[in-house]
Amino acid sequence: MDERKRLMQQKIKVNKQKYQRTNLSKLFPKYISIVIEKSELITSPELERILNKVHDKWNYELHNEDFASKYSDFRKEFSWEQEVIRYVQGIDIENKLVYLFFGIDDCPIFLVDGKWALMNFSILWEHINNDDIWIISQDFSYGVLVSRYGGYLEHDPNPKEIMYAITKWGNYGLG
Repeated sequence: MDERKRLMQQKIKVNKQKYQRTNLSKLFPKYISIVIEKSELITSPELERILNKVHDKWNYELHNEDFASKYSDFRKEFSWEQEVIRYVQGIDIENKLVYLFFGIDDCPIFLVDGKWALMNFSILWEHINNDDIWIISQDFSYGVLVSRYGGYLEHDPNPKEIMYAITKWGNYGLG
């Protein structure tokens, strides 16, 4: 009975992830929705394996307090959305399929063109309320992880007490 229950929970989870694509398609402008609707979808349990590989790359310290100082060569922090957009859109990556993950409930991973993801970053990010977006190569050799945290940067505090961190690694154009 436990195995049957586990399989049923897995099916429910996958269905929620597939439904999230529909929700996102309604949320984004049509020219973005078309790409999301046509992209290959990665759901659980493969989704968890992919995200786990990213966390493994950072020794499971990605969102820990010491991450910023320990991995300072790979991390930039910003107080304002426009700074994040400018930085991300200054990154140049290959014209290859990448994993695109939105840090919102029940979100699957989409396989999209990397250049497209960066070119449309501001629209994607705005429409998910500036929540987390991860853009990762399929071989994990490069990635851009945009995360939102509560708090502020002392040198440039955001009155909303929100800060943004970008973790970037790999061999592509400097952002």
